[in-house]
Amino acid sequence: MLPTAEPPFEPIFVEEPLLIPNYQETIISKVGLPFYADVDRPDEVPADEQERTIDLAERILRAGGVRTGFGHHEEVRTSMESWAPDADEDRDADPGYWRSSVLLMSPREMNFGQLDGGPEEKHRKAKTVLAWAADCIDTDVLQEIEQSQAEDIKQAWRDAAEAELTQRKIEQFAEEPPEELDGWQRLDAGHDAVEVAYVADNHGTPSVATVFEAADGELKAHEFTLEAWDENDGNPREARLNRYCVTTDGDGAYARLRSHLLTFEAEPMEQLEV
Repeated sequence: MLPTAEPPFEPIFVEEPLLIPNYQETIISKVGLPFYADVDRPDEVPADEQERTIDLAERILRAGGVRTGFGHHEEVRTSMESWAPDADEDRDADPGYWRSSVLLMSPREMNFGQLDGGPEEKHRKAKTVLAWAADCIDTDVLQEIEQSQAEDIKQAWRDAAEAELTQRKIEQFAEEPPEELDGWQRLDAGHDAVEVAYVADNHGTPSVATVFEAADGELKAHEFTLEAWDENDGNPREARLNRYCVTTDGDGAYARLRSHLLTFEAEPMEQLEV
């Protein structure tokens, strides 16, 4: 994919663009995916210049306090209302524009940095906030807020790309479970309920971690001690549970098992026959 002629977001307060053309593809490839991988735009990333302007304005309103010199929404409103008449001098064709825009904003919007209304109304309010901020807040503070916005956008794309990469690894693990993973070795389980099982010495306790089909047909991921596993002839429906397999990486039993195997520093054991 060729770079676009213009950067995705025009700088507002900073002097140079903060995001290079096709920065999303660059981030995706650096994470380990092919640059053309289909990664959905994160919800927190503005879709276009209009949304980016609204987000930046809301960040400025939320900054408040010591950073901007305005610690309360009434101070912001007072400042905007005193700023707007003079600012209108630059809009001969519409001399009441800034004043009417300021009046559109409620104290709640200024206090919580959450602009209300449809896209066009929010955009008008956002442009008003940015115009006021440019005249009434130190430039270095505004540049810092804009730089922070760009970093948050890039981090959101990194998180989304890493989540996509992890999901692909989970799907690959489910389709072709490896023979060994971080000290855990595939166990040739002999029970029909077992989808896949791994054995290892888990912090001094010989253990079996497995995905199996419960009596209700649901796939579950549990860890058992090898002793309990053997006592029940490798039947995970009967063996006493040692611990649940959990994960924050994805959904499903295979995601939980994979996360479990990667979490515990297990020592390999000789392959066992059940």
